Amino acid sequence: MNILKKIFLSCLLAPILSFAMTDVEIEDIMKKCVDEGHTPGMVIGLIDESGTKFFKYGQMSVDDPTPIDENAVFETGSISKIFTSLLFTQMVKNGDVKFDDTIDMYLPKDITLPEYKGKKITLGHLATHRSGFDYMPENFIMSDMYNPFSEYSVEYVYDYLSNYKLTYEPGTKYRYSNVGIVVLSHILSLITNQEFEDLVSERLLKSMGMDSTKVNLTDDMQNRFAAAHIRDRIVPHWTVKFFEGAGGLHSTPKDLARFIEANLGHYKTDVYPILQDAIKTRHPQDLPYLDVGNEWNISYQYKPEIVFHGGATGGHQLFIGFCPETKKGVVVCSNSCSFIYDIGKNILNKKWYLKEFRQQSIIVPMMLYKFVGKYQNIDDGSTCSIQMKDQGHLSMLMLKWGYYPQIPMFPSTEKDFFLKVKPVEINFDLDEENENIIESMKVNYNGTIHRFKKI
Repeated sequence: MNILKKIFLSCLLAPILSFAMTDVEIEDIMKKCVDEGHTPGMVIGLIDESGTKFFKYGQMSVDDPTPIDENAVFETGSISKIFTSLLFTQMVKNGDVKFDDTIDMYLPKDITLPEYKGKKITLGHLATHRSGFDYMPENFIMSDMYNPFSEYSVEYVYDYLSNYKLTYEPGTKYRYSNVGIVVLSHILSLITNQEFEDLVSERLLKSMGMDSTKVNLTDDMQNRFAAAHIRDRIVPHWTVKFFEGAGGLHSTPKDLARFIEANLGHYKTDVYPILQDAIKTRHPQDLPYLDVGNEWNISYQYKPEIVFHGGATGGHQLFIGFCPETKKGVVVCSNSCSFIYDIGKNILNKKWYLKEFRQQSIIVPMMLYKFVGKYQNIDDGSTCSIQMKDQGHLSMLMLKWGYYPQIPMFPSTEKDFFLKVKPVEINFDLDEENENIIESMKVNYNGTIHRFKKI
């Protein structure tokens, strides 16, 4: 009777415990993404107690037919933040620092650090995006939109900190911030007197056997680097000098799958307690049914809840996640900026909506500021404006034209956009010598062309 009961329960739970997508569905969605031109290549890894299975489709670049696979190297973008917070979690556990230590304990004394009515920013505030800092620093300079972090240094961060004014008490609100994680990683480096890459390798990566996860590419990794794209256009590889802890790591689908295996306990490592602690401390975000651990997003919108994070750079999109209850995980890597997060979520839980159309790219906010401003119609002199809706890493452009309210603009390339609510396509002409300068804008409204110059 007990045996029959176990068989019955196993059959009943099989649809829940298995991956939401079948192998055929995964292969079909990858084929759709590549064949429709949204990305040159994709790699998806499925992780469970039996091991990791990789699916791959496409090539390393539009001009390199080498098949893409799990050893291809990608820019991880904000997935780097997880490792910064894990370092912090480990150092708290070791007694090196305390969660509630204030940042003035570790930064140079000649910096005037922001406070709010005597309340200071703590390391824990930085790790959970509750410091009150902006998404990006106001003094962020970007001479090259395709390599935005190449010139920003510690001196600029210190200047930002010395001049920043908090508008609310630290710890009371969630506000996603690159600045906060950068300051945290910098403080951890100051405490240990080690560069971020050496610190994360020595304390975390070696234990998990993640040999192809680094800030600086080795010659071998350079040879395996999947060229970054905005759809079918190759864009430069990002060189990150001071923002390493927020977005400077490179990795492979194989290494990231190992990381998920370690989080689920399938791969045995001495840092497993640290990985678990990182999702035990959780605070509400500004979106419903979503908490933040020490950097991980923890969603309880659908049961069972999932833990995940995405990474976006100028020409790569990555998603990693796992379900603690089912002990399953997923890694999705694409060598273009087309949106793929929904695929990872849907693989973990079918209740997450899978986008039917994939014309939308994800352009990081640093590449959008140049479009902001007023535009004048060349034919009739009327004007329209484009503004930025500030939502941190989810920031987007908004078009205000005539009596219509502001309408979101969705990118299809780095200079072409469309509206979802009306049959409108918007194309920008860039200066041939400096692509940070907008020369003109063409609006195709249901077949009628309107031309504007930026004023």
